[in-house]
Amino acid sequence: MKKILFVLTGLLFLAGCAEDARVIWTEGETDPATGKAVHTLTVVNAPEGTDWKIWLSSNHISAGTVEGTEGEIALHHGCWYAMTPYEHEGKDLVVRYTDSPLQRHSWAPEGFSLEHDGKVIELDAEYVFLPAERIPDFPYNQVETNIWDMIPSLKKVEPSEGVTVVNAMPQVTYVSSERPGWYRITIDGECKVEAADEDGAFYAEVTLDNLRRNAGGNELPNMVIEDWPDLAYRGLMLDISRNFTSKDNILKLIDLLAHYKVSIFHLHFGDDEGWRLEIDKFPDLTTYGAHHAFPERNERGEYVETEYLMPSYNGRVNPYDMTSTANGYLTKEDYIEILKYAWERRIQVIPEFDTPGHSRAAIKSMEAYARRTGDDSYLLSEPEDESVYLSIQYYRDNALNVALPSTYRFIEVVFDELIAYHKEAGVPLPAIHVGGDEVPHGAWIGSPSCQKIMKERGWDNIELMKSYYIENVLDIAEARGVKLAGWQELVMDLEDHVYERLKKNLYSINFWHTGSGQEEYPYKYANDGVPAILSNMTNTYVDFAYTPDKTERGLSWGGFVDERRSFSLLPYDVYRSVRWDDRGQMRDIADLPEGKTPLKAKENIVGVQAQLWTETIRNFDHVTSYIFPKVCGIFERAWNASPSWEGTTKADDPAFMSDLDRYYSTVVSHEMPYYEEMQIDYRKRK
Repeated sequence: MKKILFVLTGLLFLAGCAEDARVIWTEGETDPATGKAVHTLTVVNAPEGTDWKIWLSSNHISAGTVEGTEGEIALHHGCWYAMTPYEHEGKDLVVRYTDSPLQRHSWAPEGFSLEHDGKVIELDAEYVFLPAERIPDFPYNQVETNIWDMIPSLKKVEPSEGVTVVNAMPQVTYVSSERPGWYRITIDGECKVEAADEDGAFYAEVTLDNLRRNAGGNELPNMVIEDWPDLAYRGLMLDISRNFTSKDNILKLIDLLAHYKVSIFHLHFGDDEGWRLEIDKFPDLTTYGAHHAFPERNERGEYVETEYLMPSYNGRVNPYDMTSTANGYLTKEDYIEILKYAWERRIQVIPEFDTPGHSRAAIKSMEAYARRTGDDSYLLSEPEDESVYLSIQYYRDNALNVALPSTYRFIEVVFDELIAYHKEAGVPLPAIHVGGDEVPHGAWIGSPSCQKIMKERGWDNIELMKSYYIENVLDIAEARGVKLAGWQELVMDLEDHVYERLKKNLYSINFWHTGSGQEEYPYKYANDGVPAILSNMTNTYVDFAYTPDKTERGLSWGGFVDERRSFSLLPYDVYRSVRWDDRGQMRDIADLPEGKTPLKAKENIVGVQAQLWTETIRNFDHVTSYIFPKVCGIFERAWNASPSWEGTTKADDPAFMSDLDRYYSTVVSHEMPYYEEMQIDYRKRK
């Protein structure tokens, strides 16, 4: 295989396959007594001696080596691990380690690189998995579908005798309606379209396109359609930080979202693993923070990220490989094109850079900016900070310092550039999403600047620094007339006056952690005036695997989500939104969970959103197959929030089962052929 040599951070990097070394990873059997498995990492044609390492990426390895093994595996940072060899004999080195059983094949370690003799070599890997039980999809009854069956389903259809040829979208007559997005299509010898607004006109056009597609031509049965969305916010969040998705692919995804009458595209571009949007004032955010490479060794032998971020989820170490989802970003021009393209399809874009946790890419990038320019007035970290913590993704340095004035100067610049981008595109900026989730416990405790503020305010609880942070971000947002959005933690555990001020400046809050006894959070806060977006991990996390089948890609820390689970979501009855457990067994949904908060402010449930986190994404085919057709149920419920079976208290109520059959028959009969037409990869029924 052809190899490319180049110098990277003081090391000679050999791209491509090494001829003399490779890796075999073998899945181990589970010990019923311990619940653990012994997996095997074999380095074929291993170097002699012990002065070398194998680096790899993995979700998490709680490794305990087995007696007699020839090396050890230890966490370096995040999801990046190093295997350090012991003395061994022979050409192969074998490391056997105790770990959790492999839940999915896509969780196996990957991105193996050999560091040896001043060189870094990417290695080929072979996998030996145990036989895996194939788990079939849920059963359903295929019913005959009509031309007007589509996702989301139409509110009212009155068919009549005869047919009409509809070649194009007719001129729209705008009429008064109390329902935003309302439209009516009358087909009776001619086609007439009435709409309440531009959104309604566009949705009517989409419906006509779907009718022609389902009919296989322009001859449509006569009918009257009246339709409107129940919820104004019908969204999809795409994480391009963990693994990048290009502009062209995002534009194709927007076409697919428009087909489902989606109104919000939430673009998550800043997180621990990457900053993916160009900011003119801070080029290092993308020249540094949008690329991953093997780190440099300093004079003390420490690994330091001088030029690029360390490897992330796919373990790739070549920052110049733009075929890898580890690398890449959207330019300003790319982003503006996306904004315009989406708005032409009545989709608004909400940009997100996660703060104050999940901020490692920004923190490290701004350290690089300071090194390059000598300007430390935008640093997000404090050199004297001795805080010790470990984030949920195993980072020790991913919380920006909320006491530093430089942190807020940085946020001001990012806000100003995002506002300018939307203004240049001529499109609305509904809100700037600032994240707010999963700040690691222990962050800020060892910061002199944070301790100084704590002392000045008479605080003895470090968690109050979150209120300090929100106050400062509110100052920035209010001065610019920009609304804020965030994950559910943003509104939690704040001082009362900060919470009340934040509520007045919120566009929306995504309630995601709605399992494990936290199902009531959306209703608790909606009742208190918070605009709530249902982003239930149990129904809307499309990065979760469809089934427990080990060959299925995706995560499953919060369960499994398939087309049936997404369809079961009830915005106004979240406690009955999971009718099957993760083993496919019917759940008892008869009684409202004891002590749970009932929904009293229905008007504050303002939307539903699907989430695609990309830890396990490696290409655009993965993006589309994770989303489609799983997302159909989410978009159905966002448009039709109160189905006829709402309020039923049996998981297999006949009204629900009948509606499920029609919905899924529509997916199979109409949506899957549409995916073929769009030439995208999608998850086919097993």
